[in-house]
Amino acid sequence: MAAIAVALLTAAAPLSVPAHAAPEAHRQVADDASLTVKTTIGIRGDDLDRLRAQGQQFGAPTPTRPTDPQPAERAARYDQRQRVPALSLLDAQQEANRQIAAHPEPARPASEASSPRTMVAAPIGEQPAASHVKECFDAGGADRGIGRVHNRFTYCAKIKMTAEYWEIDNKGIPIEKEGTTTANLEVFTQSDDKERRVRVFSRLERDSVDYDWGPIDNIFVAPYVPLSLISHCSEEFEICHASRGPATMAWITWDNNTRWYYWDVYNHEVVTAGRDKLSFNRWYVSAFTDSREYRTIRPGNSAPRLVRCDSATYFQRFGTRYPKACIFAETIPHLTYDLVSDYTDVSLHIWRAQNDPNDTYPMLAPDGVPWPRDKSIPGKFFPGNNTAPALHRITQELHPTLVQANSDHKNGACYGLPPYGHMYQLTGLPVPPKTPEEQCDEYPFASTLEGAGHPDPENPDFNFSVEAVKQHDNSVAGGKLIAYYVDDRILAWDAGLDQPFEVNDKFYVNIRG
Repeated sequence: MAAIAVALLTAAAPLSVPAHAAPEAHRQVADDASLTVKTTIGIRGDDLDRLRAQGQQFGAPTPTRPTDPQPAERAARYDQRQRVPALSLLDAQQEANRQIAAHPEPARPASEASSPRTMVAAPIGEQPAASHVKECFDAGGADRGIGRVHNRFTYCAKIKMTAEYWEIDNKGIPIEKEGTTTANLEVFTQSDDKERRVRVFSRLERDSVDYDWGPIDNIFVAPYVPLSLISHCSEEFEICHASRGPATMAWITWDNNTRWYYWDVYNHEVVTAGRDKLSFNRWYVSAFTDSREYRTIRPGNSAPRLVRCDSATYFQRFGTRYPKACIFAETIPHLTYDLVSDYTDVSLHIWRAQNDPNDTYPMLAPDGVPWPRDKSIPGKFFPGNNTAPALHRITQELHPTLVQANSDHKNGACYGLPPYGHMYQLTGLPVPPKTPEEQCDEYPFASTLEGAGHPDPENPDFNFSVEAVKQHDNSVAGGKLIAYYVDDRILAWDAGLDQPFEVNDKFYVNIRG
């Protein structure tokens, strides 16, 4: 979860702000530990005098009622801003890696989600489920770094907003700072597992607004200044677009409101790459003040967050298909297995393979023969390191030859079966698993490119491990793996992508306890 300061610096538009008159608007840097989002808004002196006089004569005005964002197509003026070019897959992955390294607190893996639903992608409604909001914000990290990527389908952040309001002259030049309003902006975002979109929810934390305008203006002016929130996508329109207009109400109304306001950010199947039509885009929340009296020069934009969208057709669960989705890219996908569990045999096997690979079968050379090197087995999860040797998913449908080779090598190492049993006659398991109560477990998994038959061609030192485990443990662990692929939307290997080992979806395994 991220702590982000939003400074709303007010002035009328159009306007060129001299450096001596108002604070400089710094470029947003997404990986700052404490981000400052600056908006410049201003009010002319005669309008300010009128509002003050009305307040003192008639008392504080009635706060505006909460309003829905504009339900129709958003007005063109809200999208008249500079957009950034599309990200290549490689550039997007490198950006995600930088954010992960700078903010290593891991997301909660799919297996730990408290929701009773099988899928991590919770239903998306007009209001987010209170239990999911609480789970994300209570898990820690929402008020610092980049925010909390709770899992690949859920994100939340608590953002510190600081709004500065300036009196401007008839030419729109800021001449005197009138006051500062501060608040906590809450953002809760869900990505979809059936559409290429994310839904961005925003509100101000209740009772978080403070005014520093002076004793009179704190009562009669500052609480009744309008504040608008809206969400945008960063890239060009052929990449993404956002729906709905801004939600607008007075600061005092925001401060006494618990309702969420949302915008959908859609990713398009226009500029994509690969079999699964991959595309990255960024989204952000913008805060501004526009009215008859106030005019925004610089909106306050939260640091953009990165999502990856796809149209993979092979995700399904219990007869339900999930043909399109977007996920939050700035986290390390990892499956967590517990040592103390009803699949302990499998957890122990993976732990040994990751941490003591030389003590696993098959050996690299028979007993008494010097080993040419140490075994190196990929897939161990390291918080903050998304460049460690990883695992890549394959499927029977898309990679039948690779899957068959994994099975053949595993059976050769465990049981001495053809066509590769002769290769493991002196190095495989000395005693085959006792069927039916035991099975041969392999790591990396049979459903990965790095499985028994397929060392990574760019890392030929990768090896595999086989071990006899209880049939029950193997079955339970296998079920968790199958569910994980769907829960974390792990895409299957696509050899046709440029620089496939850098841009294909990957995942890790974390052995806990």
